[in-house]
Amino acid sequence: MHRLNLVLLAGLALAGRVAAQQPDLGDAKVKHNRDILATTEWLASYADSAGVYVVHVGRSDSAYRAGHIPGARFLPLSAVATTVNGIPNEFPPLEQLTATFRDLGIGDLGRVVVYGDDAGLLAARGWVALDLLGHGSRAALLDGGLVKWRAENRSLETAARPVRAQPFTARWQADRVVTAAWVRAHLRDSTVLFVDARPADQFGGAEPPCTPGQTPCVELPPERRGHLPGAVNLFWMDGLVSRQDPVLKPMHELHHTLWEPAGADLPRVRTIVTYCRTGVQASHAYFVARYIGYQDVRIYDGSMSEWAALPAAQHSVERAANR
Repeated sequence: MHRLNLVLLAGLALAGRVAAQQPDLGDAKVKHNRDILATTEWLASYADSAGVYVVHVGRSDSAYRAGHIPGARFLPLSAVATTVNGIPNEFPPLEQLTATFRDLGIGDLGRVVVYGDDAGLLAARGWVALDLLGHGSRAALLDGGLVKWRAENRSLETAARPVRAQPFTARWQADRVVTAAWVRAHLRDSTVLFVDARPADQFGGAEPPCTPGQTPCVELPPERRGHLPGAVNLFWMDGLVSRQDPVLKPMHELHHTLWEPAGADLPRVRTIVTYCRTGVQASHAYFVARYIGYQDVRIYDGSMSEWAALPAAQHSVERAANR
């Protein structure tokens, strides 16, 4: 009972934080989903509470060992972005993904707050994994992540606390991940908006070289560079205040300055599909779309790394700007 009371208290405190924000105006198509973003102020008050689980996502555990939010459990990026059938940065099979979160010990109840080593990409990937497993409504991205936490001189730990595996029930949201075949079938569907989360130059056909030592290294063939036909470009970092201050922009800016002009609010649009080069940037765009409150948001996890490897005659690309 004590544990349950703490969980309820944490939920009420988060609800109070949400209710205290400015009211949403003129958003008839969406109902903003503010509960999936947590502030550092809220987490500082509840990080050590029973029923609140903090997850640190990293490419390796070096940043985690150098200093993490007290009580945070480490989730390697490779557990939510791995190579499947030769395609990099895919979500692993359901059984493997479920086992990962079971072993993290977050169970089926309570609040989960996710952050990462970087400006938000890694945390978003972790959050999307939870959302696909049916736990997105109890999970939140930490706004500003470890960068903001450190800037506020909040406490850190270097030692990992013992974690005990807990039963974790997966409720797989299969329709939220689309395949290349699904994309091909819906490219001319006016009810679907494809959102490319890469920088504008990559959207237009430029391709940065791989960083030495980068694994996996994905370079698209020159003749296959560009974007999905009819897609719009919303670079994921445009939703942040800055790289140095990686908090999300206010809701009205995200919605009315970025996503609405891109066509997400058009009456005909029913489904939003995010993609990028390998699916990680698309995860952040997916999170933001869900945060704004679009009802049917999906991710093309294979993204351009898969699409560009498929026969060009049936899987064409465009290079002209389309925003």
